[in-house]
Amino acid sequence: MSKQKTKKWYQKMPSTYVILFLIVVAAAALTWILPAGEYERVLMEGVNRPTVIPGSYHTVAQNGTSFFELFTAIPKGFVGSANIIAIIMFSTGAFTVINKTGALESGVGSLLQIVNRSKVPGTAVIWIISFLFAALGIIAGPEIQIPFTMIGVSIALGLGYDLVVGLAMVMGAGYMGWALGPINASTVGTAHSIAGLPTFSGFGFRMVLWFVATCVVCIFTTIYANKIKKNPEKSLVKDVSTEGLGLSRDLDSYKVNKRQWLVLLVLMGMFVAIVFGAVKLGWYLDEMSAVFLIGGIVAGLAYGMKVQDVIDGFIEGAKNTAQLGLVIAIARAIQVVLEDGQIMDTIVNALSAPLSTLMPGVAACGVAIITLIIHFFIPSGSGLTVTIMPLFAGLADVLGITQQTMVLALQVGGAVPNIIFPTVGAAVAMCGLARVPFEKWIRFASKIVLAVMLVSFVFILVAVKINYGPF
Repeated sequence: MSKQKTKKWYQKMPSTYVILFLIVVAAAALTWILPAGEYERVLMEGVNRPTVIPGSYHTVAQNGTSFFELFTAIPKGFVGSANIIAIIMFSTGAFTVINKTGALESGVGSLLQIVNRSKVPGTAVIWIISFLFAALGIIAGPEIQIPFTMIGVSIALGLGYDLVVGLAMVMGAGYMGWALGPINASTVGTAHSIAGLPTFSGFGFRMVLWFVATCVVCIFTTIYANKIKKNPEKSLVKDVSTEGLGLSRDLDSYKVNKRQWLVLLVLMGMFVAIVFGAVKLGWYLDEMSAVFLIGGIVAGLAYGMKVQDVIDGFIEGAKNTAQLGLVIAIARAIQVVLEDGQIMDTIVNALSAPLSTLMPGVAACGVAIITLIIHFFIPSGSGLTVTIMPLFAGLADVLGITQQTMVLALQVGGAVPNIIFPTVGAAVAMCGLARVPFEKWIRFASKIVLAVMLVSFVFILVAVKINYGPF
């Protein structure tokens, strides 16, 4: 008898549901251990959320989470994440309808035919697709990129790679483009408003950091892609079914017919509408969900599908993503417990206090690290910024750090780790759509986050050295 292989530590990890629920339990326990407290907040001109008054932290009556409240936090998290869950269901429904027409598979297959004929290496395709999504990330937030996951996965599988590569091209690069983009409204724009700096100033320096960080993502992705191309057994998701995600026929057999061209035009129109609406019209998740609802219906009818078949496609898509709704609800419950227990501000106050004793360069990097820790508990970029930037803005003068450098440090800590935080609903959702278990994704993406953080620290130290200013 052959000896049974001993499982490695990461193979013994519980499911995503268990991990998230244990974090909720830990958060509930903290509401009994940490003193409850809060900052006073005021409304500032140009900022649509109340901001913290530095030095106003004070304790309040303890409000520990009860056993029953521990479980009510999950439905509250579901309600708080309803718009994210909605766009997942409607976009997946639209893609299910589009997939039934065969247009997306034929389009991807035809595209890969061109790649093969032009003899473009698969790694070059990874860099091109990654930079496209990183560029999109500059103007579009992570939630907007959720529906693109299916396209990235289809391309990766068509090139002979795995689900992780497809997810890395979309979420890895797309998130990093948003995280370190020079016009990130939720972190950079809000922080500039609080710090009294011109909105989106310091553009050039941030653009260089964005480019370098995207290259880091591409390097790690291509190294992994080449490794699994040589030995598929080294794939992190070798046991995950890809049925319905990749190409079902030989590459040479793909051709887009007239009706499928109409469907692809509708698909392109959906993405153009989403990007234009987000940038020019201030659209967010509700409006984007409506675009996918309209687009899915129009695509199905344009192909000649019956109305009931279109409806069935949306129902099938929603059914397949129902489990993601539960994951996102549990993740959001962590924030609900901390806020209801009134210990969120206590955590922020305790972490920010030690910075005043550090040297400028170390303190600036410390801001990024502390922001990263707080960001785990406050996944919203704008919510995080209005909570801690008033404290850091006042601290900047004491430390001899420019406000622009302080904003950069907050941007790094408040956005780079998004792709590995289970409290970030969009990240969990994209993993679910790509069928990549979140714990497997963390194994791959944590290396990218660490590398980008180290690169960012170098940029922060340079910013301190050159007195990084408004322009």
